[in-house]
Amino acid sequence: ENLYLESYPFTTAAALVGSVDKKIFVLLRDGRNLFGVLRTFDQYANLVLQDTIERIYLLEKKLYGETFQGNFLIRGENVVMFGELNIDKEDVHLEDFKKIEFKEAEKTLNEIHQKTIKTEKENSKIFLKNGLTSDFTKSDLY
Repeated sequence: ENLYLESYPFTTAAALVGSVDKKIFVLLRDGRNLFGVLRTFDQYANLVLQDTIERIYLLEKKLYGETFQGNFLIRGENVVMFGELNIDKEDVHLEDFKKIEFKEAEKTLNEIHQKTIKTEKENSKIFLKNGLTSDFTKSDLY
């Protein structure tokens, strides 16, 4: 079922029209990974997801945790990456990972983020001493 609009190269939010009612993945600026069914969007790429699951990956330890979030409204300015999922293969990448409690994964991820923030602050000081700037912000943890 090809839509007429899909044959044109959109660079606006209209490019999302072909993904409505399909399962998608969204990476947010704060590093969260969301999986759900795209129900609607607007001209600002604000998204509404249904049956949303938030998943945390701990890649070095080959662990992941997930929790059901239900309906989810996402402001377009917070979207880093967006893509449709092949529902037949969506869990293949988890075969080598062990599932843990979401709270445990969240705690570990927060510790990693705190270390990242500390390191970036130290790097920013070094940059400033050498006449350079740093553009790291705490909200950009992806």
